[in-house]
Amino acid sequence: MANTGTSGFGLRAAMRVGNTPSIGGQSKYQVKSGLGVGIFKGNPVSRQHTGDEGYIQDVSFATTDDGVSSAGGTAYDNSASNVAKLIGVFNGIFFIDNTTEKPTFANSVAASTTFGTNPNTGSTDGIGFVNDDPLQEYIVKSDAAVPQTKHGDAFNIKNFTASDAKNGQSTAFLAVDGVTGANTKMFRVVRSAEDPNNEDLTAANCNIVVAYNAASNVYLS
Repeated sequence: MANTGTSGFGLRAAMRVGNTPSIGGQSKYQVKSGLGVGIFKGNPVSRQHTGDEGYIQDVSFATTDDGVSSAGGTAYDNSASNVAKLIGVFNGIFFIDNTTEKPTFANSVAASTTFGTNPNTGSTDGIGFVNDDPLQEYIVKSDAAVPQTKHGDAFNIKNFTASDAKNGQSTAFLAVDGVTGANTKMFRVVRSAEDPNNEDLTAANCNIVVAYNAASNVYLS
């Protein structure tokens, strides 16, 4: 039966490796005011290693916020010297709104957003919440069939147009179409997500469970 869902939704937390319950743990990471590339809920993030070093950036886009071309999205390659390894999946941001001066929480932050000054810390940084459990598994929609021969292979997250995001939620897919899995990519296919409406692995738009490729995660490599 054809898969009914056709819209990507980024990475959604599922169980942990070993089929143990997700602990839902999140850590706080700094987000730079005026960032060059937006960050969206459900997208993988890394730390910038050039420019604004230490701040997090969305890795689902081809050009990352540290200005490195072809460092993210389908071009991600963990063996490249200018590519930062993943720390986790973005789950929202807290910042001071620069216009209202009010504390604000959002699912995403658009490129060029300027934050107000936090009266308690004097900082203009935003606080990004990241699921950085390296054993967390995720459900993601694939852009192509995922036969058994591709299980265990690693693939990247398919970059998307920021304007396609829905309520700040990513619409990214796992990039399988026409791609050979490799140890240089982001996430490994684990199994079907067993979604009754989207479990036909012989067709595009199937929902599958993935885990970090250890070579692409900063806490596993």
